[in-house]
Amino acid sequence: MRTYAIILAILILIGVGLTIQFFTQDQRLDQTVYSQTTESIRNLQSLDKNLRLLLGQSRYNTEFNHQQLTELNTSISDEFDNLRYDALFEEIEGSERMGKAVADFEEAFLNRQEMLDEYVTGHAEIANNLLIVKLIADELQQEEYFQSMPELISNLSANKARLFALALGSELSDGIDLTMPETEISDALRQRINEYQRAAGIIMQQQPRSKALFDQLSALNTGDLLDSIEEEYTGYHNLAIGDSNRYRNALIIYGLALLVALLFFGFRIWRNYTSMEQQVADRTAEIEAAYRDLQESQEQLIQSEKMASLGQMVAGVAHEINTPLGYVTSNIDTLKLNLVDIGAVLDGVNDIYLAAKNDPGDKKNISTKLVQTLNTYRNKDADEVMQESRQLLGDGAYGLSEISKLVTSLKDFARLDRQSSEQVDVHECIESSLTIASNHIRKHNVSVQKRFSNLPRITCIPSKLNQLFLNIITNACQA
Repeated sequence: MRTYAIILAILILIGVGLTIQFFTQDQRLDQTVYSQTTESIRNLQSLDKNLRLLLGQSRYNTEFNHQQLTELNTSISDEFDNLRYDALFEEIEGSERMGKAVADFEEAFLNRQEMLDEYVTGHAEIANNLLIVKLIADELQQEEYFQSMPELISNLSANKARLFALALGSELSDGIDLTMPETEISDALRQRINEYQRAAGIIMQQQPRSKALFDQLSALNTGDLLDSIEEEYTGYHNLAIGDSNRYRNALIIYGLALLVALLFFGFRIWRNYTSMEQQVADRTAEIEAAYRDLQESQEQLIQSEKMASLGQMVAGVAHEINTPLGYVTSNIDTLKLNLVDIGAVLDGVNDIYLAAKNDPGDKKNISTKLVQTLNTYRNKDADEVMQESRQLLGDGAYGLSEISKLVTSLKDFARLDRQSSEQVDVHECIESSLTIASNHIRKHNVSVQKRFSNLPRITCIPSKLNQLFLNIITNACQA
């Protein structure tokens, strides 16, 4: 049975382990989590495509709102944080390839964020200066000074067109001429020309860097990296599905094995049970026989103890009986002697009676017998003999009463005729016990003081209560 219990415990532990692994794996296959994660990846892919589209629009639109690029990039950052720290946290910890794919996208995203900030700043500055160039060029074309110089107006228009084309990323075959004729013009007009030249110079200076940043941003493969994350997550999920299926199959096999083991154990237990029934019956018979022997031994032991106790008690009682019996016997012997003396006197009286009856006239014979009888009476001291005899009879009667009292106490103590429960006086039980234990009391020079109170009669088995009191008194004497 112990071997079966160990095997069953091992099977249970295996089942618990497989169940825990199955449910852990099943949690990884939560369809809701999978849908939310794939939706988050798709949102990132959509946001990334929108960013690329807006980036292309910004390049060819001088009036583009660059704040849209910043806001969209912030949305991508928030969505990526949710994906990385919430949806894919366990997958990143559990899959090296998944962690690498996320790390690659994070690196590319941080590079793009840095370049995008620089691109937005530079391109916004180009757009602002391009607007300044357009406004100043339109103002200069309306100036009287330029109205008299058609070639200058044409040059302004050409430069404005070239600057717009440059700002939009076109390659210019002709250069941009920003020189103005050195003639006397007003300070205000000169200031506007300087602003025009400064704005055009900023455009020409910023445009190469802006174009390079745009090319680099366009070349970033963030979309491919997001596709790689999606592919890795799908592979991870499919792997989890495979693991879950394996655990499910293992649980099925385990269930079948456990069922077979339980059937086998059940068969073995049933077979052992059928064989154990006969063993139990045999053992029961042996135990019953042993119990009967034990009862007999116990009864014999109790009987032996009772006999030993009875022997001690009888020895004490015999001693108590021998004392009054001794002087009763002695008194009887003395009474026998006294009766001999009294008999002699009575014989003389009988002779006088017969002489007077047979021959009333023979006074001499009667007188002689009377004198003899009186002499016998005087010689025997009949008065003292009678007094002694009366005293001896009184002492004998007292001794016999003591013996009777002792026998009565012994009978009351044993209560052989009263073994059932009944109403008894505790004082009587104590008196009987003291009488039986009187030999022990005298032997150990014990003084007994009786201080009885007015107690009601109680229901008990008198013999057992007497035995109790006797044991207490005997132990007290011996102590």
